[in-house]
Amino acid sequence: MYLGIDFLVAPDLRPYVVEVNVGLPGGAQEHDLACLVRTGRPSGVFRKIEEISQEVYGRPFREYLHSLPWLESLRPFKLWMDGKGPFPETLHPALRLEDKWIQYQILSPLVTMPATKVFDPESRAEAERFLAQKKRLAGKRRLGRGGRDFKLIASSADLDKETTGKYGRLIQEWVDSRVASYVFSIRSIAFGGRHVCLYANLASRPFSNHGILAYVDSGDELALSEVKFRTRSFNQKSWEAEIWFGGDEPSYLRHNLYEDEVAEAALILPDQVLISIKEISIRIQRFYESLDPAGLPRAFFE
Repeated sequence: MYLGIDFLVAPDLRPYVVEVNVGLPGGAQEHDLACLVRTGRPSGVFRKIEEISQEVYGRPFREYLHSLPWLESLRPFKLWMDGKGPFPETLHPALRLEDKWIQYQILSPLVTMPATKVFDPESRAEAERFLAQKKRLAGKRRLGRGGRDFKLIASSADLDKETTGKYGRLIQEWVDSRVASYVFSIRSIAFGGRHVCLYANLASRPFSNHGILAYVDSGDELALSEVKFRTRSFNQKSWEAEIWFGGDEPSYLRHNLYEDEVAEAALILPDQVLISIKEISIRIQRFYESLDPAGLPRAFFE
């Protein structure tokens, strides 16, 4: 599988896996743009992906992607997740991997993840105890992407506003992944048992999805190469969108698929943190590749 794995980095520099994205998640073009702005050179990531696809799967990457048996059901499923289409008529078992609670169940024994619980209004006392223990929580969809309906939960009053809805809800330990005045996350791409690339998202809001892209470099401590930096804007169809949608991408995704803002700065990660993120990404990719989707726990939407 071609995976986009999202990480937060706690103040103690421990990387936490928060989500795993399947199909053709963004990441390659964002890394390439961040590399271009920071170094003045393309990254070569697209050639690397093609080489891995040929060496490991014996076919060009586009053919590999379209050979996946669950791809056709994934497209309408993601439209439904975004509230832009009907619930799919057919569901491949691999779609269970879109349920973040299933992700947590299968991955938390293998890698470090924020402590997570399913939110159920009828089990309010349990949610209150979890909040008292962790002090701050993240409320998020059990099924969703792009930071939709993400909430910071810091009080009982915040819990009062939580409802499950048709996508379900999770409450999750808050990981204060921060550098200078920005929250940040790392998107790491793994494919064919290898690490492909990564980049950072920076944002001034509580979540960093689709924030300012930044190149990731290694160094002695967590920092930004420049605290005050300029950005460059790009408006071009992404590599992922061309392969995934061809000429028929949904109009509501135009910002995600075309528009990027890139920092003229780098996020500096200590060497061991960078090594850990790459090693964890490979471990997850190989684990996902070994899964039998039919043997996964049933998702709440089934």
